[in-house]
Amino acid sequence: VYSKLQWFNSAVLNLWRGTEGWSYNSSTYTMNWESARHWCRQHYTDMVAIQNKEEIYHLNSILPKVSGYYWIGIRKINGSWTWVGTNKTLTKEAENWADKEPNNGRNNEDCVEIYIKRGKDEGKWNDESCLKEKTALCYTEDVTSPDRASVHCSHPYGNFSYDSQCEYSCEEGYELKGSSMTRCTSTTEWSNKPPTCEQDVTSPDHASVHCSHPYGNFSYDSQCEYSCEEGYELKGSSTTRCTSTTEWSSEPPTCERDKTVIKCKPKDVTSPDHASVHCSHENFSYDSQCEYSCEEGYELKGSSTTRCTSTTEWSSKPPTCELVQCPELIKPQKGQMQCLPSMDIFSYQSTCEFMCEEGYTLRDSSSSTLFCGATGRWNHSQPTCESKTEDVTSPDHAIIHCSHPYENYSYDSQCEYSCEEGYELKGSSTTRCTSTTEWSSKPPTCELVQCQELISPQDGKMHCQHPIGRFSYQSACEFICEEGYMLQDSSSSTLFCGATGRWNHSQPTCESKTSLNLLRKTFITITSDEYFAIAPLKKTLMKTLSCTSSFKYGSKCSFSCAEGFHLQGASEISCTKAAKWSQEPPRCEGNQ
Repeated sequence: VYSKLQWFNSAVLNLWRGTEGWSYNSSTYTMNWESARHWCRQHYTDMVAIQNKEEIYHLNSILPKVSGYYWIGIRKINGSWTWVGTNKTLTKEAENWADKEPNNGRNNEDCVEIYIKRGKDEGKWNDESCLKEKTALCYTEDVTSPDRASVHCSHPYGNFSYDSQCEYSCEEGYELKGSSMTRCTSTTEWSNKPPTCEQDVTSPDHASVHCSHPYGNFSYDSQCEYSCEEGYELKGSSTTRCTSTTEWSSEPPTCERDKTVIKCKPKDVTSPDHASVHCSHENFSYDSQCEYSCEEGYELKGSSTTRCTSTTEWSSKPPTCELVQCPELIKPQKGQMQCLPSMDIFSYQSTCEFMCEEGYTLRDSSSSTLFCGATGRWNHSQPTCESKTEDVTSPDHAIIHCSHPYENYSYDSQCEYSCEEGYELKGSSTTRCTSTTEWSSKPPTCELVQCQELISPQDGKMHCQHPIGRFSYQSACEFICEEGYMLQDSSSSTLFCGATGRWNHSQPTCESKTSLNLLRKTFITITSDEYFAIAPLKKTLMKTLSCTSSFKYGSKCSFSCAEGFHLQGASEISCTKAAKWSQEPPRCEGNQ
């Protein structure tokens, strides 16, 4: 592709009218977007990134109109328009699309061109296929540092573009002349020219310096001469000269005073009250140092040290030692406080004793007496007075209701206990907080109600369930009799243990089922003719009816007929377990 195109000539458009700045560059032939970016990065810094109207206006004014317009450094990446140089997504505020763009009306319109000198929508953007060929628009950075200086720049929109800012600093020993900051303005020029770094000559303490400059301030062959104040002696070279290497020929001298003739007044370092002073030299000469300290329980106010200066004066006034103060204490509620030496003084060695009213005890401190120490702190935290009693605990399965005429669980508080249903209270049902801060009685217990133990009846069985305890509240027992027996002495086959410790019915027994009525019924049934309708056991019909028991299981009955009648059926029948007769009762029939 490149063989069919002309070699390029760079159109250099300087934004800085000097040796430092950056330039716009464009190709003289067209290429697709990928080739255009590669070309920009190969020959310059990168493809142009444009995100402000001032820069767009400037480009439209300085760039020539070309066929197909110019590629710029923005394209669609993962569905988002992105500046390729900074990899930042295009913000809504920075968009500069032409009217009805981007329309994405065709496939692969993922790259962007800028209209230059179009007549309509000048400086606006249009999305295009990245395969189309257009002119590459690049930029190159060109910022140099002055001698003995370094420069650090920040670029909020793109390298050396609008609002880029650079800061200069000089090497150690050199002074910056000019502005240390410069900024790229909307006119595409830097706000300030680069500064210079010149070697600095400072005047030592107690000295003065006088310089001459044959060529320029602090330049080659500049010479400086030092002199000390009266009473001070110059140590080092009194002159220095700027050489061709831009270095000074000698280090600055110092001015020192003769220490042997300097003495401070001893009376100005006397010990304050409750203080002591220790000095490094007994003759109080120059640079002698004295240190103050206070007695135990006293706090130093002011400087703890002072030094004899070259002016024969001490560097600081003597301090004072003031009695250490502890934080003020207050009398606790429901209590008393007694302090020595006074209720109004809370200083070193003060003591305060705390006492509580009847029914209250000290809390929040391990001692009833507090002592103010040398560091200004009490040896314990201040106590409070609180009710001695603790909350009463509720026993298992118990309910407690308390009344408090003064404070919760304090003197004369009273609590009443009651048990849950099915539980019986053992102990005192009430307790009261006495003046000795003790409860008048121990908490009671709630014990499970017990019913009388049941046993299986003779000729029967018993099945019980005990949800809480054996033969206790909510226990239930069911009674079943063996074959041939039936429950007696109870209106229900199941008994329940109630909350009062009693069964809801008396315990049943198993009695043999009687067959007397059955026998009578049977006789009536089988003697259906009028002759025998009066009664089946009438002596005129049945001579004898002899039974071994009262018609219970195992009972036997034997029959015989009256004279003139003969027995029709079994002469003996028995009562079975099913409460039925083993055979039909017989009949007495007349002789033919």
